[in-house]
Amino acid sequence: MSDWMRELRVAARQLRRSMSFTVTVILTLAVGIGLNAAIFTMVDCVLLRPLGYHDADRIYGINTRFLEERRSIPRLGGADYTDLAQRVSSFEWTAYYFFAQDGLQANGRTLYTDIGFVSPEFGQVMGVEPVAGRVFQVSTHGQNNVKDPDEAMVSNAFARENYGGAAEALGKTLRYYGKLRVIVGVLPDGFSFPGKSQVWIEQASAPNILNRTAYNQRVIGKVKTGVSAATLDAEMATFSKQLSATYPEDKVKALEAVSLQEQIVGKIRPMLRLLMASVVVVLLIVCANITHLQLVRATQLRREVTIRTALGASRIALARRACFEVLLLSVVGCAAGVLVALPALRLLVRLAPQDIPRLADVSLNLDVIAFSFGVSLVAMGVTALLPLWRSWQVDPASAMKQDAARGMETRGSGRLRQSLIVGEVALTLTLCVAATLLVRQLLAEAQQNLGFSPDRLVMLDTHIVNTAAGVATNSSTTVATEEAAGAADVSTLDSMVEGIRGVPGVASAAAVTSAPMTPGSSDVMYAVHGVSEFVPGENHLPSANIYGMTPGYLETMGIPLVKGREITEADRVGSEKILLISEAMVQQSFRGVDPIGKQIMCGWDSIGEWWTIVGVVGDVRQESPAAAPAPSIYVPVAQHARAATDMQVVVRTHSGDGAMSATLAKYMQRQFPQVAVQASTMRENVGESERAQHFRTLLFGSFAGVSILLAMTGMYGVTAYTVAQRRFEFAVRFALGAQRTQVLRSVIWNAVGIAAIGMAGGVVLSIALTRVIGTLLGQTAGFDPVSYGVAAAAVLLIALTATLQPAYRAATVEPMQVLRSE
Repeated sequence: MSDWMRELRVAARQLRRSMSFTVTVILTLAVGIGLNAAIFTMVDCVLLRPLGYHDADRIYGINTRFLEERRSIPRLGGADYTDLAQRVSSFEWTAYYFFAQDGLQANGRTLYTDIGFVSPEFGQVMGVEPVAGRVFQVSTHGQNNVKDPDEAMVSNAFARENYGGAAEALGKTLRYYGKLRVIVGVLPDGFSFPGKSQVWIEQASAPNILNRTAYNQRVIGKVKTGVSAATLDAEMATFSKQLSATYPEDKVKALEAVSLQEQIVGKIRPMLRLLMASVVVVLLIVCANITHLQLVRATQLRREVTIRTALGASRIALARRACFEVLLLSVVGCAAGVLVALPALRLLVRLAPQDIPRLADVSLNLDVIAFSFGVSLVAMGVTALLPLWRSWQVDPASAMKQDAARGMETRGSGRLRQSLIVGEVALTLTLCVAATLLVRQLLAEAQQNLGFSPDRLVMLDTHIVNTAAGVATNSSTTVATEEAAGAADVSTLDSMVEGIRGVPGVASAAAVTSAPMTPGSSDVMYAVHGVSEFVPGENHLPSANIYGMTPGYLETMGIPLVKGREITEADRVGSEKILLISEAMVQQSFRGVDPIGKQIMCGWDSIGEWWTIVGVVGDVRQESPAAAPAPSIYVPVAQHARAATDMQVVVRTHSGDGAMSATLAKYMQRQFPQVAVQASTMRENVGESERAQHFRTLLFGSFAGVSILLAMTGMYGVTAYTVAQRRFEFAVRFALGAQRTQVLRSVIWNAVGIAAIGMAGGVVLSIALTRVIGTLLGQTAGFDPVSYGVAAAAVLLIALTATLQPAYRAATVEPMQVLRSE
């Protein structure tokens, strides 16, 4: 042990003697290891770590795959689900669910929260054990359960916040859509599936809508013990063929089972993999920099090594000394990397899109720290191999004869270091091109016409809880008709909108079922009168998004009316059913024809009625600034009262929307306590819709910035060391009459030449990588001259910046002083 400690102390002293080398290596390692640890932590928590559910490997999600389009969606038609539950024997249990943010009443409070709507079999599939109470019960009829769903479960956090604890929550009631739901179970902290659910509302065992082309529910199933993935796939394929042979609407699709983990994280896997690849590129640049530093240090210590070799030191002893130095640098570099990773990871979580699953579970753990140490050790070990091997090739006799003042570097060593810089520049340019493409895409999206004016616009998500449609826990209680309930909701909605218009600072207000830049749009297939026939289950009709709205919505949003008239207060129950359509829908179904007066039929809330087109409005980018406007239908919500329960009130203000957002939320809580409300600004929602793109752009930009700094450091080191080695040559050239500007240009052009070779390699790498990152860059061109030009200019600028100071030192060499020292 004493020999090991002595070797460690000697290695530490040796590193202290080369303090600039030691500090530079540690800082370089800290950057590379820190970024790797932060990104790998996110990848590990989100992609690699198994789901924390009981028998998670037995839980599958079911997709509908459209064969002709070669795409899949994680939802099923209602009747497809009921057939699956009854006929696929590989599943022990199946359940359907959907989830959304919505309003309810709990313990006298009106809340807006995340709700999961699940069939009774949900608890059996997920295997979740309540901390109090029970999960929903499945009747003796199994998955043909006919019990009227009237139960709810809540999270432990929800129970503590609203009832004081899990035990106190049992037996209490929630009011949702006017119906009282008894809380029968409290689920443990950490369980929030689906989404971020805090409340689970029981649904009927069979979906209400059994249309095979109404993809309203997500489906999960737990396979029986011992059933393999191959067995399940084979039975699902057979089942899909049976559906296709029996039902015409199922001919163009198939049902497929995928692991629940894959279904949850699959959509973000490409982004995280690409980010991981990018940070590996940064690590390669780090390794190149450290290798360069190791080569320079090995050259500087070469005379010392030859003396020790001449005095009898063995290669094993030299290797052992190098290994101890590598170990010390790796440990300190890893510790510094963890210090970098902690704030970097917190920043990643804060900036990441909120739809990334398990984001709240992201934290550094022992596995990641061990991985970081392994990366640090491998990086240092690999970069130390070549200098160590080169030291073994030294002939002590010839090395001792060389002139130490002129350096002992061989031509091969110089070429190797230049090759490393070429590689760094190529990798740096590749990251710069990717970052520039993303930035240009963001700028292009920022200049897109959204179709409405997002400034000074507040949105209030509302849910009318105390609707007249409610039923008591006693099922024999007489309840109001559905029509009366809808009329009551429309009346409440009208009162809300009218009251908000009277709040000081409000310019106008209206309501819509789904405002732009928010989730929840509904789409329907439709038929045009005289052109096609609306047949439920028909797959080849055109489709459009559909929105219910109140009068004044177009004016409040700033959406232009292109032709015809707007919706008015007269468009109510009993009057002719009308609609407005967007310009994109005109192009889809009425190209070259005046659509005013034409009629369509769809299955939004009724079948068999023709609605008359009375106006055409401008296109709106509904999902995000990057999304193309979709064909859209706008109908008066007063004629479709069932939609009035959940509406988004949009408010145009005279002053700042941030302050008005809080003011309007307080007004709603005071004047309409029976309405759950959540306030935000349109600018916030636009930003949230772009958050994933901002996240990618920021990370790529950060990686590109780090790589630029590392490349600048490496190029500076190469140029400075080369100048130091060539001082005698420069002195001789000056003595023979060379101009200082000639030497200055020579050094700069040499560095620019190395950078140019690296940039050429970077262009090739970037073009090869374009197809890989195309899924993230949208419609951005594969070869964008501006992006490549900006990236190349940035790399060339850092090459010049890194070269100027060493070039100036070369041009200011005093020939007589150097020659005298020789």
